[in-house]
Amino acid sequence: MSPEERDMLAAELALGVLEGEALAQALRLKLADKAFAVQVEAWQARLAPLSTGFGEIPGPDIWPAIQRRLDGFERARPAGTSHWWRIAALGSGALAASLALMLLLRPAPAPITIVRAPEQIAVAQLDGGEKGALLAASYDATAGELRIRAIRMPDSRLAPELWIIPADGVPRSLGLVAANGSSRIAVPATHRGFVEEGATLAVTMEPRDGAPHRAPSSSPVAAGRISKI
Repeated sequence: MSPEERDMLAAELALGVLEGEALAQALRLKLADKAFAVQVEAWQARLAPLSTGFGEIPGPDIWPAIQRRLDGFERARPAGTSHWWRIAALGSGALAASLALMLLLRPAPAPITIVRAPEQIAVAQLDGGEKGALLAASYDATAGELRIRAIRMPDSRLAPELWIIPADGVPRSLGLVAANGSSRIAVPATHRGFVEEGATLAVTMEPRDGAPHRAPSSSPVAAGRISKI
């Protein structure tokens, strides 16, 4: 993606005009790429003034005011003005009135709030290769919550179980996750310190009974390192 395309994507995300897969792609890029997240915030800051400065005027008084201005304009027209000039002037007045009405009646857009949370979000992509699983993970340290989205998962009668493996190399279970779609996992307070830069998130296929387990019983179907943004 060229720098111009990245900047356009950041602007479209800030404006809120993206939908479907395009929106999902932009959000993933924002989570994974700090430079792109900064571009989105810069666009939000540029667009913020557009949501201020619009007052409200009751609707019933607008059309009489416009009509009075048009009547005044007609009376003030110099004698001898050609026919085409009258048509052009009235057309311009109607266009200006329409634009004024649109601006006055348009509801003020909701203010854009930029939230900065340094070192509060961690992300990871758990990849098991072409035949393995593929998951995306994000961690909100303030809420102590992991959000996991299963993009691809092998068919199995077993359930995917998520593990955190910190620097000591000992896997700790964070519980079962959904094989399809998204899951939210409340990380126990005893395990939150393990969710750090460079730690590994891994998924193994385990029996549902007895979860969370003390240790994995099989090799991971996907794994990835945590990066903080």
